[in-house]
Amino acid sequence: MVNNITTLSVLEPLLFKQEWTHLAEISRELKMPHPTARIYLNNFEKEGVVIKQIKGRLALYKLNYSNPLIIDYIILVEKNKLIRRCSKEILLKEIVSFLHDSDNPTIIFGSASVNLKNANDIDLIIIGDFNKPGFKEFEKKHDIKFHLIDLKKLEEIIPSLKEEIKKKHLIVQDSEEIVKWMLKN
Repeated sequence: MVNNITTLSVLEPLLFKQEWTHLAEISRELKMPHPTARIYLNNFEKEGVVIKQIKGRLALYKLNYSNPLIIDYIILVEKNKLIRRCSKEILLKEIVSFLHDSDNPTIIFGSASVNLKNANDIDLIIIGDFNKPGFKEFEKKHDIKFHLIDLKKLEEIIPSLKEEIKKKHLIVQDSEEIVKWMLKN
C-alpha cells in the first residue's frame, strides 16, 4: 500500500490541468528525483492514465481525461494527498475528523490547503444544509478561524473561485461529487 501511495503522488501536479507539464516541474513540486518520477509516470502512461509528449529533449505529461477510469484515479490521488497531509499535521487531522462527522461535501481551499500554519484562516466550502453543532467551540478550542462558505450546490460557485479551488484544495468529504464538478467546464 505504501508503494501505491507514493506512486499515486506523482499524478498530483497534473490534477485539473489541461496544459502539458514538464518532468522537471513535476519532480521539483514533489521533491522527488527525476528518475523516480519518470519511472512512475511511464508506468501510468502504459496504463493509459497519463499521456506523454516528447519535444526535443523535453518530456511533457498530462492526465489522459479520455481514460474511462480517470475519475477513480483522481479520487485516489486526492485521498492520498489528504491522508499524507493529515499524517504530517495533527491540527489538520483533527479538523478533517471533525468535518467527517457531517455528510456534506466539504473542501478546504486556499492557503490553508497548502500550509495550515501560515494561514490566517481556513477557507471552507460546505455544500447542502450544514448545521454542525460545536463548530464555534471547535474554533475556540483550537484557536483557529474558519471562513465558511455554505452553499446549496457546487454549481453556485463562480468560475473564478472554482479555478482557485482547483489550484489549492483538499477534498475532505464526498470526493466523487467534487472531482466530477471540478472536471466540468
